[in-house]
Amino acid sequence: MELWNDPEFSGNYRPLIQVSETDLENRLETRPPESRMFFVEKKDKTIIGVINHFPVEKALEIGFVLVPSERGKGYCTEAVRIMVDYLFLSKDIVRIQAKTDLRNVASQKVLEKTSFRREGVMRKSLFSRGSWRDTILYSILREEWKEPKILTKV
Repeated sequence: MELWNDPEFSGNYRPLIQVSETDLENRLETRPPESRMFFVEKKDKTIIGVINHFPVEKALEIGFVLVPSERGKGYCTEAVRIMVDYLFLSKDIVRIQAKTDLRNVASQKVLEKTSFRREGVMRKSLFSRGSWRDTILYSILREEWKEPKILTKV
């Protein structure tokens, strides 16, 4: 809950979210079974972020965010690789997608390092912090993934 309510955690590219503990618990408990959220942890078990997946139009979409002090260290790239492996190994899907703010170069680099392909700009698709923002849609297809990069079995 501390992470969700911290404006620094949201960064400059995500809407500000303020939730109570009860609201957060309700959100997590009422998620559809095909939606999951995982914590991103360092080896010492320190929680440094979250990564999730949720259904969108016959595909799954992922989202991710890390605490500011742990950005740029490769943790997010590793978490995305693990999530892609997990989803393609455990789900009967052909596509995983992700969206990022047009100005969020760091997230674009994570997606490109993990074999996601840029599909295009979605104009004014996210209302955040008082204005409409353009986002970039990325995806990876099962045939582009081919085999696990990190996980070997689920």
